[in-house]
Amino acid sequence: MTKPLIESVVENPPPWAHETIHNWAAVFDHHGKASMDKFVTREIHESHAAIDMREVIGQDGHYAGQTWLEAVIEPQRKPENMRLMFRKYDDNPSYYFTGEVDDDMYFSCLNGGPWFCDSGGNHRTVVAKFACDRWFRENGTYPLVKGVLKYHYFSDLESLDLFRKLQKFENDGLEVKVERQNVRDNRADGKHILEYEQTFFVADHRFSRDHLRSQWLSTEQFRRFARHVIQQDGKVTRRERLTHYWLRYCSSDDPHKLIFGR
Repeated sequence: MTKPLIESVVENPPPWAHETIHNWAAVFDHHGKASMDKFVTREIHESHAAIDMREVIGQDGHYAGQTWLEAVIEPQRKPENMRLMFRKYDDNPSYYFTGEVDDDMYFSCLNGGPWFCDSGGNHRTVVAKFACDRWFRENGTYPLVKGVLKYHYFSDLESLDLFRKLQKFENDGLEVKVERQNVRDNRADGKHILEYEQTFFVADHRFSRDHLRSQWLSTEQFRRFARHVIQQDGKVTRRERLTHYWLRYCSSDDPHKLIFGR
């Protein structure tokens, strides 16, 4: 008779069981003006997909911060659910390998990086990692968990970094926000592909509190503006101030447009 999986785990845990479960929130922050989702340029939703559990390193909260073994022995949330999921595996050990999951476990990755259980299937993720490991040790081949829903996110990390660096100049009169617009929505071969473009609105009060300079910028324009401001540590150069007065009082050009190394 096959020993219950949880007993095998406790008696002979694999080396990776002592690794810490990483938190998806530390990789993909949903909060604040500089949240990661605002900088996503592409999403691929893959239905009824297969996943190698060796590539899964974390979760969205739940047992993040514990080791995989601690999540089995002393789960910090809903211990009764963890024990239940292990019992369900013993009753139906083919569940993870035949597609029965049926899009009811969710995994996300950022820019092709490792996978995280995101929103649904946190207990089963723990069980599946140990179930796959035991299968590998007993049979010599590592199985894939089938029938999961995958979310591939691709984000503009360069613009996000520049955006966050600009935020430190808010008290100096510089405000920036980002908006995201869907430019492609396509479904094919079980995949839902979404593509986005970002635009950035910059309000610059650094030249004069009673004369706002503001402009919508494309991603490339925003990067040039941000790099320039950061290079100057947020300070307005003498040349820029002269340009400001020229545009305001002497030129027929837009007197409110941004000034950045033109």
